[in-house]
Amino acid sequence: MSKVQASEINYDLHSLGWKAFQNLCSTIVSEIWGQTVQTFFDSQDGGRDGAFNGNWVNGNENGETYSGTFTAQCKHSSKHDSLIKISDLSGELEKAKRLAQKGLADNYFLFSNSKLTGVNDEAIRREFERIPEIKKCIVFGGERISQIIRESKRLRMLVPRIYGLGDLSQIMDERAYEQAREIISSLGNDLNKFIITDAYRQSTKALVEHGFVILLGEPMCGKSTIAAALSMGALDEWGCSTIKVRNADDFVQHFNPHEKQLFWVDDAFGPTQIDIGSAIEWSRAFPHVNAAIRCGSKVIFTSRDYVYKAARQYLKESALPVMKESQVVIHVENLSKDEREQILYNHIKLGNQTIAYKERIKPFLSGVASDKNFSPEIARRLGSSFFTKKLSISAFELNNFVQKPLNMLCEIINTMDNSSRSALALVFMRGGNLPSPVTTTVEEEKAISRIGGTVGNAIKGLESLNGNILINSIKEGAYSWRFKHPTIRDAFAEIVASSPDLMDIYLTGAPLDKLFSEVSCGQVGLKGVSVIVPVTQYHIVMDKISKFDTSHWSNKSSLYRFLSYRCDKKFLEQFLSAFPNFVSKLHVGSYLYADSDINVLSRLHEFKLLPDAFRVDTVSKIKELAIETPDSGFLRDNVKILISESEMRDILQTIKEDLLPYLKDVINDWESNYNGEDEPDAYFDELQSTLKDYKREFETCEESQIYIESALKRIDKTINDLSDEYHSKHTDDRWNDEVISRENDVDVRSIFDDVDS
Repeated sequence: MSKVQASEINYDLHSLGWKAFQNLCSTIVSEIWGQTVQTFFDSQDGGRDGAFNGNWVNGNENGETYSGTFTAQCKHSSKHDSLIKISDLSGELEKAKRLAQKGLADNYFLFSNSKLTGVNDEAIRREFERIPEIKKCIVFGGERISQIIRESKRLRMLVPRIYGLGDLSQIMDERAYEQAREIISSLGNDLNKFIITDAYRQSTKALVEHGFVILLGEPMCGKSTIAAALSMGALDEWGCSTIKVRNADDFVQHFNPHEKQLFWVDDAFGPTQIDIGSAIEWSRAFPHVNAAIRCGSKVIFTSRDYVYKAARQYLKESALPVMKESQVVIHVENLSKDEREQILYNHIKLGNQTIAYKERIKPFLSGVASDKNFSPEIARRLGSSFFTKKLSISAFELNNFVQKPLNMLCEIINTMDNSSRSALALVFMRGGNLPSPVTTTVEEEKAISRIGGTVGNAIKGLESLNGNILINSIKEGAYSWRFKHPTIRDAFAEIVASSPDLMDIYLTGAPLDKLFSEVSCGQVGLKGVSVIVPVTQYHIVMDKISKFDTSHWSNKSSLYRFLSYRCDKKFLEQFLSAFPNFVSKLHVGSYLYADSDINVLSRLHEFKLLPDAFRVDTVSKIKELAIETPDSGFLRDNVKILISESEMRDILQTIKEDLLPYLKDVINDWESNYNGEDEPDAYFDELQSTLKDYKREFETCEESQIYIESALKRIDKTINDLSDEYHSKHTDDRWNDEVISRENDVDVRSIFDDVDS
């Protein structure tokens, strides 16, 4: 395979910034040369960015060995094609003399991203070696550091940002380059801003030791960026064939036991909410995943943390034992102060903002990085002039930008031209994945015409938004347009949802869970409804419901709440016509206040859409629950409408005769079923609440009052007895408060010092 000579490759090290360059040099010394490096507090380093003690073998043809104390100092320039000369190092010379006199610099290493000529190399070494205690001075200029990067795949994996600083076609062979191009295309130009975080280090360790890692986190925390960096490193370091798969079937289809592979699965168990079918399919595919790992392949999953938590009950982890290892579950959003600042620095420094903007925002950057709502995506937007055209640089405005990103995005989209908004509409209506070249349906063309656009200018809009709001990425040789970040979809949804004329765009493109919480079908008198869907568009909602998986209780509950509170009679009539077996699948259970089925039944009965025979059966079940559980939920207004007056009298009389005289036995049963896991008062809370409801209901019956008061006292005593045992088993393991001493004020160099240079 043809390849450009590696000796021609140089990396744009000037774009790193002083802090990142220092970290790169530390990685070279520690990870590549195998030295245990002591690094120092930034501006309190005493003239040393790093130090070690021992032996070091020079990698040149002579293989010279040096021993003793070593001082490493970094000299970074943000200027492209700068030269390093002895005249630039007067401060370093004075510090080197002081260190040498203390026995801390038998050997002096100087790292610089600037170009180093032979004449200047000789002059610099001569001046430093004139210091009597310094035995050897070695200078590493930009070309030499680039050579170290070229020759070390491990270094590139440890510092994946390097992939964004050089020409990939010169680093990798043709096969690897094509795969790397797909990865890079999914990120735009974000890889050159990537920084090494603790999450990345843990992820790399998990991949090396276990062959598997799952990256968890909230939206905008950088899961996909870390996955892309890991994929690039695996492609380069291990020669893995890198495949971004969509689902379990994709994985099984592409797995080859005779080839080293890396599989990257974004949003493995659903993008914004759990996809139960996907979770079950992955569980079935786990034996294949386990086999792939045993064959030397690597696997990366990403997931929002709450989606993964919901999915775990469907995952047969025994089929993939590595998932039980805590080392492979990485919470990406846990960023340190230094990591936050480095992320923000990179995006401001390497973004497309003007020098004047960087100078104005510079004093506020430390505060932005320390905000609890800071995320890598916020940093990206602050570094892009596209997102900050109307941003006034002040503490108040920046606080709003960080804490209310959706509002800012909505404002930006509202001020776009018609072609740009038409482009967003096309991507939105395709569920966030618009194949390229673009073809449109008649319905899509009508939709964008209402925005004021045409297919032609929508395509122009796609190009103008590429890299900022949208991204054109390639997968398996096919291009498609996607939102740069999910929050952009959320902002566009909010805008189109507020306009009746754009209703069909919203209904077509919005996820069903959003519809359930934002719209009503018809006027139902519910306050705060974002969108009221007219009867002419009920079919769009109905079609989406027909494809909704209700096998999981959370999905079923969200649908049932929607039907109970957000749908008028006309919609429910159409719904029952479309799903004639729906009513027969409804059933009630304890506790009624939390049961979504009972709410649907009440709503159908209110509109006279519930067969009376089914209502009677439901009331019979409610009566049974009132005694057996016991459950007082039938006394709630939304349940009472199902029950006739005579049926209510019958239920209450049965409680008086068959439950209240036997409450002592009920309490004994509850006590015998207590497993010691919950707080006793929390365990008995439902029973206490029910008896208090019955006490109010039977306030005129003295005998009933005596039974209930006696039972409540007995429950209190039982709780006290169990609490002593519970607390003896569950000791308080809270951390002791630590007294944090304030450091003396020091002149600390800010990472943002050269962000505007």
